[in-house]
Parts: sequence; C-alpha cells; structure tokens
Amino acid sequence: MKRLQGKSVIITGAASGIGKQLAIRCAEEGANLAICSRTETKLLETKKICEEKGVKVYAKALDIRDYDSLVTFVEETVEALGTIDCLVNNAHTITTPAPFMSKTIEDLDTEMHSSLYAYWHLMKLCYPYIKDKENGASIINFSSESAERGDACYAPYAASKEAVRGLSRVVAREWGINNIRVNNLSPNGLTDNIGDLETLEKFLGREYVEMFLANPFKRAGNPYEDVAPIVVFLLSDDSKWVTGQTIHADGGGYITA
Repeated sequence: MKRLQGKSVIITGAASGIGKQLAIRCAEEGANLAICSRTETKLLETKKICEEKGVKVYAKALDIRDYDSLVTFVEETVEALGTIDCLVNNAHTITTPAPFMSKTIEDLDTEMHSSLYAYWHLMKLCYPYIKDKENGASIINFSSESAERGDACYAPYAASKEAVRGLSRVVAREWGINNIRVNNLSPNGLTDNIGDLETLEKFLGREYVEMFLANPFKRAGNPYEDVAPIVVFLLSDDSKWVTGQTIHADGGGYITA
C-alpha cells in the first residue's frame, strides 16, 4: 500500500521548485492534493502531472498573503477532497538579499506575511478538519538554516523563518492532545536539475556553486530524490511519534548532532 493512500494534503507554493516535486512525490504515494501558487500556468502543469498518478487534485492560483483567499482555498479544498489530513507550508516570498541597514520595513512585511502570517492562518483554518483524527494529522512548516546561522544580508528572511520555528514549537505542544504533529523542515543545497551545476556557475558564479557542494557528499541535492521522501515520512503514519522537531534536509551541510 502507498504510504499516503487516501490522505488529503495541502501543499503551498507547488507551481515550481521544491513544492512541485513534493506534490508529485506525494501523488505517487497516493495522496489527494490541494495545491496553490501565484503562477496559475505552472500550477496547472503540476496539477496535470499529479492527476496522471491517479489522484484527485484541486489547484487554485492565489497569493498566500491574502487572508480571504486562504479562507476560500481551505473551504474549497474540503469541498473538493472531503477533508484535510496534512498541511505543508512551503511557499515564501523572499526579498532581494542586502545588508540590514538597506532593508526596509516593507521587505520585512513581505517576508513575514508570506511565511509566518500565512502559516499561522492556514494552521488555524485547517484545525477544525485535522483535529482528533484516529491516525493523527501532520503539519510541516518550512524553516531555514540561513536563519539559524544568521547569514548576512538575510535579515527579513531570518526573522520570518525563525518566527516560524517558534510558532511550530508552541503549536506542536498545544495540539498534540488533538493528535496533530507539527514539525519544521529546513532543506538546503538543492537544485531542480541535479547535475546542472555548470549552468548555475555560469549565471551565479563559483561561490554560489560551492554553497551547494558544502556538505559531506560533495554534491547538490535533488528535491524529488532527496527531500520529498522526508516529507512523505513526516506526512505518513510512520512519523506518529515525531513532533516539535526541526529536521535539516541538506546532506549534512549544517551538522548539529
């Protein structure tokens, strides 16, 4: 039996990148999906690929910074899929990296509303449907190693992502009684097209490529092969004893053991 057979999973930011690969992998594991993104054309491409795996897919173009759109999205998800079992808060709008003194309050607003606020709203909106399920429910909130390290030039990003981690810890503690798991996932060192490091170096420079190779495996990670299986585990019943954790899916680029 597929590990997510019969589960209804919301994934935000699924039009491209890691969100798209997570959606495809979850569909292959039997999950019915509700996906969203601002880019409708690419989102519909993801929808088509996932439907070809034999599952139901509801797709809606929206900006997760808009609360009313999130309310409608959750309501229509339940209409389309019958319930909600899991939530993957992946979407985030990152502003142009720059020193703290040149960043603006508008930059902070953009990043806080596209991650912390959106994740906050979606967890609350999903709660009536995911609480007290016999086999439990799972929430994954995307955090970041960049925030934990305090990388220079990422002040709004770090502030929003560390706020997400704090929120996740609190909700994990409060919602455990409702059989809801809440974990953070910090992926890093990824390319959409593994092996395409020459293209990355051409456009972004060798220093950027070195960042992808700064792990014990000395290679870039692939979202579908290297991160999606971790997401499947966290969404599946196999992770029923895992909550309140930050899991680093980065090939050991950030070792804390």
